[in-house]
Amino acid sequence: AANKNNGDAFLIVWRCLDGTDARVDEPEQARVGMSKLADMSILSFAKIIGAVHRSSTLAVYRGHPGLQNKFKSQYRVHLTCGLHLGWVIEGAVGSEYKIEASYLSPNVEVAINVEDATQFYGVSFLASEAVVKQCCPGMREKCRLIDRVLVPGSRDPLELYCVDLDHMRLQVQEKRRSGRFGAKLRMKARQYLEAEKVQKPYQDITELFDADADIQVMRNSFTVEFFEVFRMGYQNYAEGEWQVATKFLSRAFAMGVKRGSRDGPSEALIDFMESAKLQAPGTWKGYRDLGKGSGRGELASGSGRALRYIL
Repeated sequence: AANKNNGDAFLIVWRCLDGTDARVDEPEQARVGMSKLADMSILSFAKIIGAVHRSSTLAVYRGHPGLQNKFKSQYRVHLTCGLHLGWVIEGAVGSEYKIEASYLSPNVEVAINVEDATQFYGVSFLASEAVVKQCCPGMREKCRLIDRVLVPGSRDPLELYCVDLDHMRLQVQEKRRSGRFGAKLRMKARQYLEAEKVQKPYQDITELFDADADIQVMRNSFTVEFFEVFRMGYQNYAEGEWQVATKFLSRAFAMGVKRGSRDGPSEALIDFMESAKLQAPGTWKGYRDLGKGSGRGELASGSGRALRYIL
């Protein structure tokens, strides 16, 4: 459910219970349900990103005179997504003049900062390790580990994973001429969506991810070689071997340029290491504090019942 708007961002919440919750009668079934929900949340955001860039309605804004004048030819409607899982307190917040249902927890701030980090790393989709660890093995393979960081709201470092999606490769779909969308068609659409909702928990989410045409187009340019080169670069980065890491990450970045796009995570890690002259500090423990910023900017710190949620 959409909970609240924060500037140009929306907080979306999926409620879930894990096997450690005292109110759960079948812990194993709860763990399976949480894993399925984590898989579906990744699939849903990937499909949303594809739908936004395929939409003929939204594509009209690329040629809007006012937007063209301000952003030149680079403007297009786009969105970024950040996923995190953790406990929150659900309840009504406010005063006698205004009351709203809200979620209070450091995890809300973490979720907001994970989404903010998409701008820092130049990617469309980031997920924290809390979400990725709940996914099935097939969906975990779709996520690329790009950094280990400390963000505002989190006491411990967390790993960040991106889901690689090159939305620039999508073609705008042709505008279909349809009849009037009346009450009868609306009812059929609602019935279809309800039937899909019932079937989804019993389907293999990895197969749905691989079979989606838009996702295939967005991921086809990412090769196994690219992932292996980046992985070797990241491992050396985490171990403090920054000169070796820079060589591998520069190679990964060059592979991205060759396919027609810049690999944001490679560029972000290279910039960070170059800001320290490719020498890991003596206190390096394999992670950095994004709250303190870097050469490419910094993340801002934002400001019922105890439940577990994917945010």
